[in-house]
Amino acid sequence: MMEFYASRKRNVNKGYWMSFENHPRLTETKRNIYVRCVPCLEKLFWQLDQLDNAPSSLLLEEPLNCWKVVVTLDNEEESLALLEAYQDYQEKKKISVQGKSASKSLRGRMGTNDKKNPGIALIFHLHDEGQRDELLSDLEKLAKEINPRSRIFIERGCRDLFGSLCGEWENWQQETSVKNPSVLPFVKEKVAKLLRGEF
Repeated sequence: MMEFYASRKRNVNKGYWMSFENHPRLTETKRNIYVRCVPCLEKLFWQLDQLDNAPSSLLLEEPLNCWKVVVTLDNEEESLALLEAYQDYQEKKKISVQGKSASKSLRGRMGTNDKKNPGIALIFHLHDEGQRDELLSDLEKLAKEINPRSRIFIERGCRDLFGSLCGEWENWQQETSVKNPSVLPFVKEKVAKLLRGEF
């Protein structure tokens, strides 16, 4: 049976986030930080450093197969209920995502950027389009049963960083032109803070 495990809450500015994964030690979450996220940010910072005088384009590799399935719900209780419902749903289908292969683990985070604002985001991180589409279909059914007002959508990982420079993620390609060079210094500083562990 697939079962989700959650980390402790981590306060970030005005909000908070907590990670979850179908492994008790959140091994895939930790591995991806150092194997995918940090190298991707380092590559982006290096490119932005080169573009200071002549903004032109960015080479995108990791962002093209880095996906999020996002569900917005009213509160944390509903988010936990959806995770539990998904666990039960998978058991009924006799599918163990963890049992297929390590690459099929499910992980993500839940929380908000501002505790004062209503609503919680439940975000699944994936690198496979097939798994993304299957998860999206499953969650669409389950989320509406928990909260008919819930919203669910997909987007690429780090859309806020790359999107501000390259525009809508639906148009990204392996080499994507910089659409908004004026925000380059802001994005570069934000990436530098992330690399320093400042959130």
